Amino acid sequence: MKKLHAPYLCLPLACVFALTACAPGGADTEPRPIEAPPPVEQTNEGLTVFYTDFKTPESNILDVAVAQYKGQHPDQQLNVEKVFTEGLVETHTAAYNQMLTEIMAGSGPDLIFFANYSTGSTTDWEKLVRRGAFADMEPYFEADNFDWSGYNQAVMDGGVYGGQRLIIPLEYKIPLLYTSQTALDETGFSVENCGTFDGFLDEVEKMIADPEQTRDVFRTKLSIYDFAQYADIPYIDYDRQKADLSFPELERGAEIYKALPRIMDSDDLPGAADIRDGNALWIYPNDPVRGFLWGAGLINTYDDVVMMPIRDREGGIQAEITFAVAVNSSSPNLQNAYEFIKLLLSEEFQKDTVQYRWAKLSVLDAAVAENYQYNTWHAEDGKVELEPDSSNLGFTYIDPSPDDFEEMMSYTKQVTGTFFRSSETQFIQLLGGYITDETSYGDAIDAAESRLNIYLSE
Repeated sequence: MKKLHAPYLCLPLACVFALTACAPGGADTEPRPIEAPPPVEQTNEGLTVFYTDFKTPESNILDVAVAQYKGQHPDQQLNVEKVFTEGLVETHTAAYNQMLTEIMAGSGPDLIFFANYSTGSTTDWEKLVRRGAFADMEPYFEADNFDWSGYNQAVMDGGVYGGQRLIIPLEYKIPLLYTSQTALDETGFSVENCGTFDGFLDEVEKMIADPEQTRDVFRTKLSIYDFAQYADIPYIDYDRQKADLSFPELERGAEIYKALPRIMDSDDLPGAADIRDGNALWIYPNDPVRGFLWGAGLINTYDDVVMMPIRDREGGIQAEITFAVAVNSSSPNLQNAYEFIKLLLSEEFQKDTVQYRWAKLSVLDAAVAENYQYNTWHAEDGKVELEPDSSNLGFTYIDPSPDDFEEMMSYTKQVTGTFFRSSETQFIQLLGGYITDETSYGDAIDAAESRLNIYLSE
């Protein structure tokens, strides 16, 4: 399965989708085809771009893109609909819902951007794809002979549906865990047994059940918050509009999640300290670029770092698309939209914005390498001095090894599928009362499956 989820859909947007509701399908129902939007006469007289400032790194990147595009196309009318949220997710969500309502009504901006945030997002890309909201940009890439070499093709394919390039990923992350060799030796946790998700569950359950263990297997609940997507469990079928929550791995993962410490933070610098101090085995930094520097780089200052991806049920790696762009299918400016997207993907632009790429992995491998060089060029004897540690955790430098960087990048080459996060279909969020011990797993699953089937049919 290529991808499971799309980002977080709020109730006002659900009303938009209800306009195209149909009856839910069964297990043997033919997949519902992607709706084909009517052709739109192309004028390419201008371009309208929509985004908010809620996610700072991504909005900074788009600010630069807007400025460069204006410089390259001075005679073209570029309308920028940038919403300033003052850090309020409610403002961000309301702006996106309004914009998506316009798109479903056949108007709205030409370019739509999505950037996730820690436990949710604001656009249900999977639903929008199936409602014919996005234009197929593949003909434009083909006509331009766009060179895809150097890009993570498995991630880029996450935006292709039935041969149509409806979404263009820009950044992503993979579920990569970090620990120290000493911590592994102390716990007896076997990386070799984690070649599949089931093997991973076995090792985690064994450690949790061992009363002699003094370390938490994971430091934060966010480490496996999206375990159902990492495992590529097909519990959501958008095409047939049906949910199936009977997979045993779902219950096993939920039980592990419940047993974890109630810590929700970046899991990088404080995580490395907890591994050093004997409190935790694995950390999963929320931001993979900075997480490598502050995960592997910090662990290397006191031990040998060990990295391990959480693999899916077949042994592959599922990547979360965290930043992407799509083009309104009602747009009369598809060529202009393509030129803007081409700018975003270009190596020159990505290197121009390297200072804003400290969070997620670029789809362009050269940009990830550029970021590593940007953050380590001033190293002395391989060590990069840290600013004074305000958290008093005792770190004064990081030691990001080039060999470790190559290992980290090798896992990005093993991506076999992608997903978008969605609060409406995110498994842990669906369980509600079970996580807080207010209801049984069976009752929570029954309620969640019923709610999902209604949601998917809207």
